[in-house]
Amino acid sequence: MNPEVEFPTSYALERVTRLFPGVRAVDTVSMAVRSGEIHGVIGRNGAGKSVLVSMIAGLIPPTAGRILIGDRAITPVNASPAYAHDLGVSLIPQEPKFAPNLSVIDNVFMGRQPTDRLGMVQRRRMAEAVDALLAEFQLKIDPRSRVRDLSVENQQLLAFGKALRIERARVVLLDEITASLTRERRQMLLELLKRFAREIDGISFTLISHRIAEVMEFCDRVTVMRDGQAVATLNTTESSAEELAAWIVGDSEGVTVQAMAAEGPSLAKRPAEPLVKVAGLGVEGAFSGLDIDLCVGEVVGFAGLEGSGKDAALETLFGLQPATAGTIAMDGREIRLATPRQALDCGIALLPKHREAEAVVQNRSVEENTLLSSYHRFANSLGLIDGRRASAAAADATRALKVKTPSLGTMIDHLSGGNKQKVMVNRLAMTTPKVVLLNEPTRGVDLSVKPDLLRVVRTQMAAEAAVVMISESEDELIAICDRIFIFFKGRVVRVLERGAPDFTVGDVFREIQGVSSL
Repeated sequence: MNPEVEFPTSYALERVTRLFPGVRAVDTVSMAVRSGEIHGVIGRNGAGKSVLVSMIAGLIPPTAGRILIGDRAITPVNASPAYAHDLGVSLIPQEPKFAPNLSVIDNVFMGRQPTDRLGMVQRRRMAEAVDALLAEFQLKIDPRSRVRDLSVENQQLLAFGKALRIERARVVLLDEITASLTRERRQMLLELLKRFAREIDGISFTLISHRIAEVMEFCDRVTVMRDGQAVATLNTTESSAEELAAWIVGDSEGVTVQAMAAEGPSLAKRPAEPLVKVAGLGVEGAFSGLDIDLCVGEVVGFAGLEGSGKDAALETLFGLQPATAGTIAMDGREIRLATPRQALDCGIALLPKHREAEAVVQNRSVEENTLLSSYHRFANSLGLIDGRRASAAAADATRALKVKTPSLGTMIDHLSGGNKQKVMVNRLAMTTPKVVLLNEPTRGVDLSVKPDLLRVVRTQMAAEAAVVMISESEDELIAICDRIFIFFKGRVVRVLERGAPDFTVGDVFREIQGVSSL
């Protein structure tokens, strides 16, 4: 797209603001997206990107301002998903909202079933349209299968295809949907965006992404969000990755760090002999060549984009992915971690990324969820649990981390996401592990809760164990880590150490993006 040529506007925001209690998530944002363009929106976590597109899609009403689509406007008074949908807006989130127990065909045509003159649903026509959609987006799935049986990436591509081919959307909002796609699927999707932007009259794509390289290659222009504000809109052909990174980071590096972890890390000198020695560790197709020593009293961060290898490395240290290369030694003895059970037997514990699916036991009490992995600590010689002592320990842990619950007997389903996460952290801490692996411990947690969780990691967990933590927040990593291992395209490309001049939020962000190698 030639930036000097006048193009019609697809949609525009006029001083749009969204307030939440104690937080100005989006702050007087004005921007315009042109018809026929792919417009990137980029920024660090918490910059306001997802809230912005949620307002355009009518999911969240703006507190002030308006969103113009054609000659109509979304305002604080009339905002709704149905109204935005009628204006041609379609939002594809990271986790698409489908009816999981219905078939692919029924989900694609939900609310839009074609009928004949007698009002009979034309199932054959629906099936033929879905077959064509699946072929175009290279989805090798049974159209009669239930959506719940599809992978997240297939659901994302299905939602994208539905928006374009069935709903005929003209304002298509893509909220980080490339994050969980394989490299091949991501490339395919982005090439399709380019094609559709050329071929479909009046359409625009707004792509939220964490990847600078992706935005620079596929977007015509990009708006940078920082602290809820749109601080710049750049033409990608006239900018560089380094310039974009500088806009994203800004000049406020580290300002929020102390607010996130009320106490900075008190770092002891590393022991002469590490607890764990990892040499040449790798999983074919995921990551390779990981060398790392882990010491009690230390918090080590793993940082990188989705697919960089950081998640696979953490899972390998817990036996979820058996290593195809390298060795792991603990206390000077080589150990085999082919299953999570073997990791647990070695004193290694994991807090998974997806709390609801992989950690929380639904329909069970707060006490049961807290004690699930540590009941054996309260058993007598006959194997009987001392219920009073176990309950007292759960109560102490609940108070220490300020878990908001009516009682220990309350079903965990009734707690907020942040309080559920606190319970999971307590469960992990009560197993007294030697090595603690944390995959995004503050994921989905309110800002007010994060300092409590980070303090527990730094001052309690790390006091008794070696801690490895993944976080999408550069601020959190800088706040509590001693060393940060940067993963990029399956390898550790740099290790940043506390106290060094490059141990900054900006350096972590730039290294994660691979800006120096673009």
